[in-house]
Amino acid sequence: MKRLWKHIAECKDQKCLVPHCVSSRYVLSHYHRCKDVRCPVCGPVREAIHRSHEKQKQMQALKQRHQQAVQQNQNEEKIPAGAALAPPPVQHQQGFGYPSKPQPMSQQPGVPSTASVPPKITVPPIAGVKFANGQVITPKFTGPKPQEDHTLINCFSVEQIETHIKSLNKGLQLPPLKLKVKCLEVLKVLQGHQHGWVFNSPVDPIELGLPDYFEVIKIPMDLGTIRKKLENGCYHSLDSFHTHVHTTFDNAMLYNPEGSVVYNMANEMKTKFKQDFEILMKQLNADEDVKRRNGEACSLCGCEKLLFEPPVFYCNGLSCPSKRIRRNSYYYVGGNNQYHWCHQCFQELKDNQLLELADVSIRKEQLTKKKNDETHEESWVQCDRCERWVHQICALFNTRQNKDQRSEFACPRCTIEERKKTGRLEATSSTPMAEDLQRTKLSEYVETHVRVKMAEHLKELAEEKVLKEGMDLEEAKASVTMGGTITIRQVTSMDRKLEVRERMKKRYAFKNYPDEFTYRCKCFVVFQNLDGVDVILFGLYVYEHDEKNPAPNQRAVYVSYLDSVHYMRPRSMRTFIYHEILISYLDYVRRRGFSTAHIWACPPLKGDDYILYAKPEDQKTPKDDRLRQWYIDMLIDCQKRGIVGRLTNMYDLYFSSKENNATIVPYMEGDYFPAEVENIIKDIEEGKVGKKTGGKEGKKKKGDKKQKKKGGRGGTRSSGIDEDALKASGIQFPGKDQKSLEEGGRDYVMVKLGETIQPMKESFIVAHLAWKGAKKENMVVPRAIQEYREKHNIKIEDEKEKETEAEPAPVIYVLDSKGRRVKVIDDDAEEMDCEFLNNRQAFLNLCQGNHYQYDHLRRAKHSSMMVLWHLHNRDAPKFVQQCTTCSREILQGYRFHCPICADFDQCQDCVQNPNTPRHPHQLKPIAVAGQQTELTEAQRKERQRSIQLHMTLLQHAATCNSTKCPSANCTKMKGLLKHGSQCTVKATGGCNVCKRIWALLQIHARQCKAQQCPVPNCMAIRERVRQLKKQQQAMDDRRRQEMNRVYRGAR
Repeated sequence: MKRLWKHIAECKDQKCLVPHCVSSRYVLSHYHRCKDVRCPVCGPVREAIHRSHEKQKQMQALKQRHQQAVQQNQNEEKIPAGAALAPPPVQHQQGFGYPSKPQPMSQQPGVPSTASVPPKITVPPIAGVKFANGQVITPKFTGPKPQEDHTLINCFSVEQIETHIKSLNKGLQLPPLKLKVKCLEVLKVLQGHQHGWVFNSPVDPIELGLPDYFEVIKIPMDLGTIRKKLENGCYHSLDSFHTHVHTTFDNAMLYNPEGSVVYNMANEMKTKFKQDFEILMKQLNADEDVKRRNGEACSLCGCEKLLFEPPVFYCNGLSCPSKRIRRNSYYYVGGNNQYHWCHQCFQELKDNQLLELADVSIRKEQLTKKKNDETHEESWVQCDRCERWVHQICALFNTRQNKDQRSEFACPRCTIEERKKTGRLEATSSTPMAEDLQRTKLSEYVETHVRVKMAEHLKELAEEKVLKEGMDLEEAKASVTMGGTITIRQVTSMDRKLEVRERMKKRYAFKNYPDEFTYRCKCFVVFQNLDGVDVILFGLYVYEHDEKNPAPNQRAVYVSYLDSVHYMRPRSMRTFIYHEILISYLDYVRRRGFSTAHIWACPPLKGDDYILYAKPEDQKTPKDDRLRQWYIDMLIDCQKRGIVGRLTNMYDLYFSSKENNATIVPYMEGDYFPAEVENIIKDIEEGKVGKKTGGKEGKKKKGDKKQKKKGGRGGTRSSGIDEDALKASGIQFPGKDQKSLEEGGRDYVMVKLGETIQPMKESFIVAHLAWKGAKKENMVVPRAIQEYREKHNIKIEDEKEKETEAEPAPVIYVLDSKGRRVKVIDDDAEEMDCEFLNNRQAFLNLCQGNHYQYDHLRRAKHSSMMVLWHLHNRDAPKFVQQCTTCSREILQGYRFHCPICADFDQCQDCVQNPNTPRHPHQLKPIAVAGQQTELTEAQRKERQRSIQLHMTLLQHAATCNSTKCPSANCTKMKGLLKHGSQCTVKATGGCNVCKRIWALLQIHARQCKAQQCPVPNCMAIRERVRQLKKQQQAMDDRRRQEMNRVYRGAR
């Protein structure tokens, strides 16, 4: 038996042939997951473990007394268990600065957990080890505990904390099974009542002769229907069940006159239900209070186990690059769990093939097989005062601030109690919020505009209420106020380059078509202060191609991605505010000399997110026609205000003339055009033009061949050319003849593209902006718009006024709400680099990797708090490891990593704790980078200058072959590069020298465009960046293909 247990502990083979191995591991797996105390499988096992545990306690006590007696007779202290894994002593320079003897560590109040119920033990007990909330608890720290701002609650007033707690308490949140059982108990009593037969089935108006029943009763309901809904799991809360039962009896009392037999029956049944339901609620509330007191449920929200959205993995293989790996399918992982291959791509890899990735080289046999069925649970934190457990999200707990793992934590309820005792009802500390983010000219212009328009709109709503409802003006104003301050900040402004794809570049080289387009990527975010937290509600990415860009992108703005969640208060203001944001932005860019704005009105597909990760369940994704109308309504308002002239679409603007070719259509990042044109050119080169694919057209019917011969038509709908006959005769396909294209012949790419987008042309919106160089024909608007302008005396500003406003101001300073003098930077002159917001895919990866979700308000608050922390600490690491034993995030010191097991790291506390079970493999200590403070403006400028000097030196050292180079810095740089190629620790292992080299190489790779760069790892890093772009392109391709499928099927 011992041999079998030893084998099971190390075996990972799903098809192991050792007797009882697979079956035993299956039973153990069931035991770990099962929560049912009365489970017939687990029950005997739990009883046996309990008896064994009691025996172990007795043996452990005897063993400890024996060890104490032995230690008293020894002169030297012996190394305790686990010290073999501890780092070397302090005196060694290469050591890690920790004593070899473990010190007593604190019981971490802020320990996160991955178990559902804090006090339950979900693993077999181990002698000397305490478990709580599914994690190992280290001995209680008796020293003083510093108080730190690792929770946003300290920045709240008592009133805001109470409001926050109230927003978390959603009443009784029962699991589906318990909800079903409890409600069925009450329902069975009602159905078995002497009058229950009357209400057990739906009312049949025809059989009962009630022709006006459905005219009186708008929501028919009966106990039989309610029972079916319960058994099918249709109810998610007690309130919905309670409402439907009441509706059943209320309908009977409404339709039947008072005093009638049915009325009296319904009244009696309703009274009976009220009594039974009240008893049930008292019982459930009592159970809930016991759970909260005992720590089995969160003392704030009352919930137990809450799961995050399952993680998303993208394939790095060649067959399906950047496609999501299906849920519950097998995949392979490698490279510190950063790279993934689906089963198909893994099979295509050759044995012993070396995979050159951005920061690591691995072989096929080093990849680990996994199943994509992971689930992650919300972490917990324990209050040091009342010792109750709460979800970290509910407590707005920031684990990144909890670095020493010993600071005191007080839950919101204890904080309120302490504040009221001391009389400090206001906030006791301050944390940088949305208002403290960097201000730019763009964000100031948009925010000022939105606030002015918002005040005007609220005033109009109040006056309208006065006229309709006859209330006092002040009372009306109070009823239409915003639920919190709106803050708009720009978070990134970076110059980026869009490389033209190969086929497009090759086909139109004779037109001197550019190899790349430079544009300015900008992102700004909208916050609203909800219950004291600045919550992200809206995000927008725009790409600006200025006057220096070549045609066709010159002076063009592309509204790339837009995303929001519906938590704004009041919700009715969402459309108005988001429209005003876009209107003010278009007004801002047309003053700067941009001539056109391009919008592709295409909603995301199911399962895809543009910017904000995981939307609320009750938030619907708009259909393409509704989204298109949403944009059109905004642009019509722009026309009324003289910001936009003529509204058109891509098809009418670029495809109306047969002389136009594909070089006239703007080439934008993430747009429909680049990928579709590339596919059309590929089909032309491969001879696939004219073949009908997709939808009903791709299905052949009986007799198609005869009809085709008889009609004598084939190919595309417009040409009538028989493509098969052309191919057989050796004649070139239309548009493939490069010579005729260069001589001015019609571009067949435009023909095919025009046919494709013609049914959906209204989705490709083009707005001509009223800039100083606008042509008169582009400023023509409908008569209704012109009449509105004349009625409201709206005039388009002349050039002199525009030029005056466009003059750049030197340096602008404004006062914030706290009276501080804040600089407003020029977002066009200065770069705002934000690694995780420079593109939407990087931000999505940050949110997915750290579980920053927006599907519930409580999660949206916590996620926004953490995103703000990242924005104020941009140099801090974006992802950190968690200790596998105690689940704490390892933020400082060293983490002890297992190179054999996947995702196994231990913190120093657990490694040095003699009571923690030792890992079977040797652990490798890796230094954890400390959190960097935010740099000042002068430090950032000096850093930029130093980086540029290092870039020049790096390029020189990589190409310099001289052994006697006169530059002393060249020798140093060569030494650093040599260290980077030979170091076995590497940057991921904690080598500080490698980290500096890696940072320089990444900066160089972002700027480098050479086809064969001599700088080490440059090509690999650029490939990693391309993988990120491929993920974004994969989503764009999915929505483009879905749009093609829908409209091809409709025509």
